[in-house]
Amino acid sequence: MKLLEIFKGEKIQNRKIDISTYECNNTHVLVYGELKDSRLVPTYTVEGKPRDASMIHHMRICIKVALASLEIDEIEVELPVTPHDECAEMKESLDRIRGLSISPGFTSEVRRRVGGRKGCIHLTTLLLAMAPAVLQGYWVHMDRNPEQRELSGEHMEQFLVDSCYVWRREGALTEKIARAAGVTLDPKK
Repeated sequence: MKLLEIFKGEKIQNRKIDISTYECNNTHVLVYGELKDSRLVPTYTVEGKPRDASMIHHMRICIKVALASLEIDEIEVELPVTPHDECAEMKESLDRIRGLSISPGFTSEVRRRVGGRKGCIHLTTLLLAMAPAVLQGYWVHMDRNPEQRELSGEHMEQFLVDSCYVWRREGALTEKIARAAGVTLDPKK
């Protein structure tokens, strides 16, 4: 990246988000996400007290997702490191998204239910980063056994079509996959 080549300033903060999908059973996958924020240099509090470089946030979310609907059936949150004691109160805040399907409208519904003062921006950030990873894990799970793969027009419409430029309705890849799956998409949507 040219900007980093031009400016060689000291690295002062780092955020790492790691997301993995695991096989659970024939009807579910587990998706595990972890967010770590680290302060890489010493700083001072508002009161002027020095504080060392350290981890500021370490948060984990594990969700159990139904393959048929991509609905969140279970969710667990762990908060090993938080900057404030009050942050621990947010451990149960994501319970309000149980039952949501990871499909169009998911992001706005998550923000409505747990955004702003109703939740924790760091947990919300991690959860929203996990949503596309759920879809990737879903497709990997489905592609492991082509005989059991079910790719319907409804699935394509709900989870792929118009999700990005490459998957636009009139795009070559969408047409190729629909043709291979024997699916007819509605050209008027």
